[in-house]
Amino acid sequence: TTTTTTTTTTTTAAATAAATTTATATAAEPAPAPARKKMVGLLAAGAGSGAITKTAIAPLERVKILLQIQGMHAEKVKYKGIVGTLRTVLREEGFRAMYKGNGANVLRIIPTYALKFAFNDTIKDLVRDKQQSTALTFSQMVASGSLAGMLQITITYPLELVRTRLTLSEGQKQGAKFKGILDCAQQTVRMEGWQSLYKGITPTWLSGAPYVGLQMSFFEVFKSSVFRTQSYEKHSLAETGLTLVAGACSGIVAQTLTYPGDTIRRRMQTNGIGGTERIYSTCIDCGVKTYRAEGVRAFYKGLGANTVRCMPGAAIQFYAYENLKRAFDVD
Repeated sequence: TTTTTTTTTTTTAAATAAATTTATATAAEPAPAPARKKMVGLLAAGAGSGAITKTAIAPLERVKILLQIQGMHAEKVKYKGIVGTLRTVLREEGFRAMYKGNGANVLRIIPTYALKFAFNDTIKDLVRDKQQSTALTFSQMVASGSLAGMLQITITYPLELVRTRLTLSEGQKQGAKFKGILDCAQQTVRMEGWQSLYKGITPTWLSGAPYVGLQMSFFEVFKSSVFRTQSYEKHSLAETGLTLVAGACSGIVAQTLTYPGDTIRRRMQTNGIGGTERIYSTCIDCGVKTYRAEGVRAFYKGLGANTVRCMPGAAIQFYAYENLKRAFDVD
């Protein structure tokens, strides 16, 4: 009887110890963020990274658009290169003109980046197989990013069109005068119809969605390839530098591959501005007429400014997003 009691007591004590150990281990592990908290955190991180990024590179953003639109109306070449364009804008319009359209851009980019990053991370979770223990394949990442880009573009496109129109110089506006974001949207609808708020959305879907997919995917590839070979302490200078480099490289590659579609998009967004006669009937017509009048190089107008803009822009974007995710505890 004594032996049986001793054995029972020993077994009970062992079970209690095992339960205590398991409870301690569970308590030590960080609890996964609830779905709602994670979504809010991802939206906030994306919005914050977008506002920081676009304000930092606003002058280069405007230079790129001015160069892309130049040539639509067969006007005399006014802007030449990055430095020349910056000088012309400063001389004719003053320093504040460097940030023309930035208010609309930040207003646009907050929901744009919030939705882009949140949709991308959410769709990646849906695409990942339950039995898939390894990272997503490149095709899965591109598909997730492209779908996220298409959803985000559809929701935020009117703000994108307004931003582009506010960025134009007075000559490129064809006499249209805008007092701000709301006034631009109201005049556009009044003179060209509500559907004009979606001018150029087709080439934006065709180039913008793949751009988001490629940018997100290349960032993951570049980042994982570097951190796979070397381990770096979190928040260290080395980790920060490599995150910035991965972001810059992913942005440059994705932008360069989809740039012709971006040029067509900008031209379609300003097509018929202020109620003037439309130059292009469709995005295909825009591509054909641009090629016939200006050649292949016209599709890459502003690419130099875009590359210079993209390097710090993409780097800041991903670095800010990664750190804001940590700050909101949804990393």
